[in-house]
Amino acid sequence: MSKKEKKHRLLKAVGITAAAGCAAYGGLSYYIFREAFDTEGSSFYAKIPWDRSPNQERNDEWFASSVRDEDYIESFDGLKLHAIRVTNHPEHHKWVMVIHGYHSSASAMMDWLYRFDQMGYNVFAPDMRASGLSQGRYTGFGWPEHYDVISWINYLIRLDPEAEIALFGASAGAAAVMYTTGDYLPANVKCAVEDCGYSDLREIIINKVSEMANGIPSDVFMRGVDLFVAQILHYSLYDVNIRRALSQSRTPTLFIHGEADTLVPVSMVYENYYACAAEKDLLVVENAGHCASCMSEEYDQKIREFLNKYGM
Repeated sequence: MSKKEKKHRLLKAVGITAAAGCAAYGGLSYYIFREAFDTEGSSFYAKIPWDRSPNQERNDEWFASSVRDEDYIESFDGLKLHAIRVTNHPEHHKWVMVIHGYHSSASAMMDWLYRFDQMGYNVFAPDMRASGLSQGRYTGFGWPEHYDVISWINYLIRLDPEAEIALFGASAGAAAVMYTTGDYLPANVKCAVEDCGYSDLREIIINKVSEMANGIPSDVFMRGVDLFVAQILHYSLYDVNIRRALSQSRTPTLFIHGEADTLVPVSMVYENYYACAAEKDLLVVENAGHCASCMSEEYDQKIREFLNKYGM
């Protein structure tokens, strides 16, 4: 075999190996993207159980007897979005907008809707994109959703021009709330409460996918995942930043987190708290897991005091 033929075979082998490597990298990147963002194609998303609240009977009775409406708007990218509006306190214009988290819905937040209703507030609970009765296939973990939150705020103000609004978000809904506070908001928005929101989405995805996929080092694939995020969701994991949004915030914010949270590390609440440029307060609940701080006695009291402090 001539040297020329040997060189040709070597280059061909290198090319085949490189192509196979690129295909494997792209395939694994898409797998991670699908598991994290695609509500229809994700096996992880499909396996998350829908837990019935221990207060389900109470919630059902309360909701059935409430003054309630179903609202719809169109998102900035053409999705039909749905929300539940409960107006049991028409004597005033105080509203709490409740934003649910990953693989949840407005109707799954009934414990919180009931809680804020009992505090004396009207409540407004959107189904985030790809959740509940809202259209969509992909979750954005808070970034595209925060534009939807702003649209719902403007919608509510059109319904009630005197509305005084507090934002509340749990988990990915907390991320949407924090992104929202970093944007321009009307004066009707008085304050915000975030419960167990993340500070770095890439870290959350890396940790969760590695846990699901037998230790696959998913951090290596984040650039590939970001290509799918950019192409399908039209933003970059490297451009959006909750701490940067909070550094621009002028909305007083209460940060809540469970000390025993294994999904979103408690260290993240301190990162968010110290990044926030607005007036702020902090509640870290001992022995509480993800979205479980609400089981503590201090939870309602802290939220009530914070909302009252800002005129709510």
